[in-house]
Amino acid sequence: MILGEVVGRVWSERSVDGLGGVRMVLVREPESGERRVAVDLLDAGTGSTVLIATDEAAAAVTGRSCVDAAVIALVAGWDQP
Repeated sequence: MILGEVVGRVWSERSVDGLGGVRMVLVREPESGERRVAVDLLDAGTGSTVLIATDEAAAAVTGRSCVDAAVIALVAGWDQP
């Protein structure tokens, strides 16, 4: 799982059948700055800190085999090292 910040929404011009009508967001990892697109199951807003499931866990939680990243929790806070 990955902790990240939602930096915006993503709209697709075309998508595979399994992704039609799903909301997607761009999420930035705070430490590395890496960005990834994730299916947003919780309507997270820009600036929200979220937890992302990846790979098989993301596919399982969304019920869509083509999904490899999904927002699964809104994070209220965490202890930084």
